[in-house]
Amino acid sequence: MDKAAGAFCILLLLTVLCSQSLAQRAPAVPDKCCFNFHTRKIKMNNIVACYATSPQCQHQAVIFRVKNGKEICTPAEKMWVKRYQQRFQVSSYSIPS
Repeated sequence: MDKAAGAFCILLLLTVLCSQSLAQRAPAVPDKCCFNFHTRKIKMNNIVACYATSPQCQHQAVIFRVKNGKEICTPAEKMWVKRYQQRFQVSSYSIPS
């Protein structure tokens, strides 16, 4: 009985070690991806932050965070989205005093 319990413990330990090594090799999953898009323009003065989604996402998008805290997915290829993103990033730079 002791040999069976010892063999079971070793088998269990090997299984745990193998599953951890497989999990470490898994591809990284991006934090946020967009699947539904807001296509109408958002008022520029309503935007407080913006960032692009990961290149690993299926659809390239820009996420705008607005004053009420909502995050709005927009298609990255839209011209108004590109202009907003560029304008917002330029206006976000601060000159150290």
